[in-house]
Amino acid sequence: MISLGVIFSVYAFRGRRATFKVIEIFRQHNALGINNAKAAEELGLEKPDFVQRVTRGRDFRQYALQVLIKRGVIYETEDGRLYMLEHKLDHELRG
Repeated sequence: MISLGVIFSVYAFRGRRATFKVIEIFRQHNALGINNAKAAEELGLEKPDFVQRVTRGRDFRQYALQVLIKRGVIYETEDGRLYMLEHKLDHELRG
């Protein structure tokens, strides 16, 4: 039972850290608004293929990206490019 709690704690920590990394990636690439939207490949956030998933450890950035999309912080254009609206960030995610 304790080990299950430790696993969940580690996953929560890594997910939160990945969320901050994704936010920083959008800031570094100036993908802040629809006019500056970037492709996932440009941001380094493309989904890993099968070989990459097998050979590398779990990448929590994809999970964090999906969470931020669901929370209405990151949006996708009709052509698949991504952008972030900083004013939509929760107070705890601003930094």
